[in-house]
Amino acid sequence: MREEVYSSLDDEFHEKEMKQIFKSSDWFCYFLMNENNQILGLAELSSRNIVDGCLSSPVAYLEGLYLKEKYQDMGLGRQAIEAIKIWCKEQGFTELCMDTELANVKAQKFFRTVGLQETYRIVQFHTRIDSTE
Repeated sequence: MREEVYSSLDDEFHEKEMKQIFKSSDWFCYFLMNENNQILGLAELSSRNIVDGCLSSPVAYLEGLYLKEKYQDMGLGRQAIEAIKIWCKEQGFTELCMDTELANVKAQKFFRTVGLQETYRIVQFHTRIDSTE
């Protein structure tokens, strides 16, 4: 399921990240399930100290949300967001944020439909800082 959410990442990255997630107290991963305990999808959240556009800290950050294709367009995504908001409130968060890739217009439309407001459009950059020894 993670490959559906994070399609630009390779298997090696997923494996390393999942190991970190399991060790972290600031990262939360849940299967979305129905009343019959069928897995419908996946939600990953983290606690971030700083998020652009937010004044509180820490901030709940929806790292990934995925519903299996056969469960999409049934209102379950909206229900998942509402459940996530309740969970966040119970954990003491006052803000919930998320992002999506610029090309993922479907996700952008979904997030707007469930009442979220776009804050920024950015292109992030990354480099490794290797030791010079």
